[in-house]
Amino acid sequence: MDGPEFPYSVGPEDNPINFHMNASDQMSIYKDNEKYQKAPPILPVEVQHMNELLGNTFVSLVEIRNMLSKAKANENISSIVINQINDKIDKINDLILDIPEDLSKISI
Repeated sequence: MDGPEFPYSVGPEDNPINFHMNASDQMSIYKDNEKYQKAPPILPVEVQHMNELLGNTFVSLVEIRNMLSKAKANENISSIVINQINDKIDKINDLILDIPEDLSKISI
């Protein structure tokens, strides 16, 4: 019954289970396994709230940018000034997008 035509057949085990494990042996095995099973980092509550505030700030700046693009249609408003403000908003938003990565280094 062994062979490729019977893929679910089993045979004798070449490496028997080691029944001589004491607590220190088990701890060393669990420590080795722990290297590959790390939980994701947990952020402190304050840092999670900071991420939310940064997201709200980003959205608010995008809304301001949209308002400025509508105001640009007005002939009395200088498009050069609006472009300068939009450039500043873009720089701020780029910085806001970088901050959560830095905050993740604070994780517990």
